[in-house]
Amino acid sequence: MFDQRYRRLRAFLVIAAFAAVLAAAAFAALDVSAEAEPTWIEKRFAAALLDIKLRVKRPTKLSPLTPTEQDLEKGSDIYREQCGFCHGVSRGRVAPLGRSFSPRPPQFVIEPAHGPTWMDAYVIQHGVRWTGMPAFRGLSETDAWRVALYFEGRSQPKE
Repeated sequence: MFDQRYRRLRAFLVIAAFAAVLAAAAFAALDVSAEAEPTWIEKRFAAALLDIKLRVKRPTKLSPLTPTEQDLEKGSDIYREQCGFCHGVSRGRVAPLGRSFSPRPPQFVIEPAHGPTWMDAYVIQHGVRWTGMPAFRGLSETDAWRVALYFEGRSQPKE
């Protein structure tokens, strides 16, 4: 009985060591520079973790404003001044710093955001650790919602 457990443990350790060697070899083969495009797995894994973390934290989900045309114009102005250099201003063109960060910042001028508006407003105010997205703490919650609505291309919040 002891011999059988020992064999199982030994087989497990051999498999675990083999898996660790494969993982180390795969990591060594990856280009970890900021110029390298993140892999599909990296993008999915990072997006899933961020989504889970924000949903668990459950920040305020209700918009503090009833969007008007003036709100969207103000959101556009703030976006152009503070966000466009990384997320793009000219429709269809990647931003000047769009390929300089890893992970790459979303290019909202090419593809609007897909998440709920509350999540975008939260990220605008608080940033995202381990990315180039800073926290815009000086921006009011109302202005963060204005910017989120603007780059989402909507006039009403999305859940």
